[in-house]
Amino acid sequence: MRSFAYRPAFGVLVASLISHKRIPATMKIPSSLMTERLVIRPYTEEDFEPLYAFFSDEEATRLLDMTPEQKSAEGTRALLDTVISSYETEDPIFAMVIAEKGSGKYLGSCGMAPDEETPDTQMFYTLLPEHQGKGYATEAVMRLIEHAFVDLGLEKLVASMASENVPSVKLAKRVGMVLEGSTEREVGGIRYEGRRYGLCKNQFLD
Repeated sequence: MRSFAYRPAFGVLVASLISHKRIPATMKIPSSLMTERLVIRPYTEEDFEPLYAFFSDEEATRLLDMTPEQKSAEGTRALLDTVISSYETEDPIFAMVIAEKGSGKYLGSCGMAPDEETPDTQMFYTLLPEHQGKGYATEAVMRLIEHAFVDLGLEKLVASMASENVPSVKLAKRVGMVLEGSTEREVGGIRYEGRRYGLCKNQFLD
């Protein structure tokens, strides 16, 4: 079995689009979440170009369970339109842009979606390659976790990654997540093996 070099990203989001499990309607998309350097905000039509740039990066998306058509300009547009149109519905898709405060530059995305294996909520994030290694992911994830537990009242968040994916493992530990076991996922007909981390509300707030 090949190792699952997991990148928490739009794979979780895409899976949520075809799932019967959705986040509760009470989890309305916030107008923005602020950190020292970042603004986490809803998607707009202006985000098409950077989102398409991400989907067009074969290395960044090689483990996302998406077809070439879904990664195309037309597929990207359809996904973006679906996300934006969901925000005011009873089944919102919790996907938001990570942007640089001040300049407004698109850096990546983060959000949450129902976990397919448990009643918990899966957290996802992705950064464009040129913005990695600067601490943006940690900053965004910490703010997202705070919002999930304090503002939305969620009880547990989960995330999956490969053991050899050192940056993601370090990030999970840095924000207080605990190793819970292994996980598997099928991408392109191949089964991948990874690790599963979890964080409970009481652990984060203590």
